[in-house]
Amino acid sequence: MNIPVERIVAVCAALVTFGIGYNALVEWLNREVPDHGYTSFLVVGGVIVTLTGSAFLIGWQEALLVGLCFTASGLPMIAGSVWRSLRQRARERAVSAQEALGTLRGES
Repeated sequence: MNIPVERIVAVCAALVTFGIGYNALVEWLNREVPDHGYTSFLVVGGVIVTLTGSAFLIGWQEALLVGLCFTASGLPMIAGSVWRSLRQRARERAVSAQEALGTLRGES
């Protein structure tokens, strides 16, 4: 595969620029909503942009094939992340409910 150096530099420069901006977005989200539970979806967003950039270098069919591989390995991780987040939130709600009942009963 003979890819012009200028194209490689342009794609990598665009991806670095994206990475800087995306990092700022993730930093803001983590500061504003530290327990958002959407980290896996943020990773998916970054992977999609990277695959799109790579398509300009390796071709769309190849990038789609790599995307399929990322999907195969990533879907279980996304499902696990969502499941862990839901369990954590359910535990927090249960604790809050117990604390509210204790307060209503006059317990400290």
